[in-house]
Amino acid sequence: MRPPRAAVHLAVATAVFLLFLAGCGGPPPTGSVAGSQVASQVSSGTGAGDRITGWASDLDLLLPGIEEIHPDPYHSTPKPQLVAAIAALKESVAQATDDEVMVGLLGIVAQLSASGRDGHTGAFIWGTDSAYPVHSLPLRLWSFADGLYVVDALPPYEGLIGSRVDAIAGRPFGEVQAAIEPLVPRDNDETVVLLTPRFLLIPEVLHGLGIIGQVGPVELTLADQAATVAVAPIAMADYNAWAGPYGLHLPDDPDALYLSRTDEVLWRTKLEGSHDLYVQYNRVEDLGADLLDELRHAAAGDAVDRIIVDIRHNFGGETFAYPPLVDVLTDEGIRSKQLFVITGRNTFSAACLFGAEIDRDTDATFVGEPMGGSPNLFGNPGSVALPFSGLAVTVAGEYFVRSTPDDRRLTIEPDIPVALQAQDYFAHRDPSIEAIRATR
Repeated sequence: MRPPRAAVHLAVATAVFLLFLAGCGGPPPTGSVAGSQVASQVSSGTGAGDRITGWASDLDLLLPGIEEIHPDPYHSTPKPQLVAAIAALKESVAQATDDEVMVGLLGIVAQLSASGRDGHTGAFIWGTDSAYPVHSLPLRLWSFADGLYVVDALPPYEGLIGSRVDAIAGRPFGEVQAAIEPLVPRDNDETVVLLTPRFLLIPEVLHGLGIIGQVGPVELTLADQAATVAVAPIAMADYNAWAGPYGLHLPDDPDALYLSRTDEVLWRTKLEGSHDLYVQYNRVEDLGADLLDELRHAAAGDAVDRIIVDIRHNFGGETFAYPPLVDVLTDEGIRSKQLFVITGRNTFSAACLFGAEIDRDTDATFVGEPMGGSPNLFGNPGSVALPFSGLAVTVAGEYFVRSTPDDRRLTIEPDIPVALQAQDYFAHRDPSIEAIRATR
């Protein structure tokens, strides 16, 4: 006889709970979603014994694969704790759904980064490297200072844009957020803020956590709606084609300068009625000598006395590509200008290394949200494939030091902290730029 559902969730949660104690110490298939359990999706066509053997094989591959890539895999959680958690998860497979096992595995992998600086290491199940069958609600969510809001939606849910999400499947958002938190890889707390909405859009994750009983439409309680709204998921491939494989940014907005040209690697403009040169740096890619020379000339001109470098949309790129921009900003003819750097939760990876060098070598004033990445961090990831489940685990392969070697900060705290409120976003206002302009 199959045990009660609550007992199954408890069995699978054992691995994550063991890891929680340790932390205190120190392209998916296309197609529609049927409203049925997902336990058979991974193991379709296999017997129960084959399924148990398959998951056990994946779990046995996990740590050896990580050890081959990561320079310090147990910097956050001791290996014995992870071994115990894997053993507990293997014991639960026979009575758990595949989604419950998947969630247990996500929790184990997330503990590799529990102490920070390692947000590249994780099981990002919405990515194109993963073949585990997941779907997504056709929404884009953003956690503002005043709540979680729908900022974009596919038909027929456009009417939800601008609504605050207060509950998911009858659970308060804070409760769902707390359930997802142990699954999230991180450099710091801002990484968790950024990634949490992406996890909670995936019904298989909600199912594996026991928040919903089966994969299908998810009931959302919205602050300005008269009743709950059932939102039907779509294939992850379709979601990624719409929102991008990251799906972690605010939508483009031609009426807000900071959201108007996020697809460009670097662009600049003079802010109206000021001597401020605004430079938005969105990807760490080769900028080319001509673009850098144009920027150097514009920044050194007499008409500019302040330079604002906005990296809040920059999630990284090639580490060799940003030093020429640092050279421009530290040029003798430009160092006399007042320098501001706007950061945010999407500032990650090589963009954080750029920020760390600017912080180290200049008197720049940092504005906005803390970076989603660390000044010194693990990066340059490889991947561990788990053949039975189709899951892929991304694993950092190198440690980068761009601040001082003894810098233990997990982020750069802004000198002028600015939290984006929903009312500012929907009114197309940029409080970070407003805060800078108010410093005169």
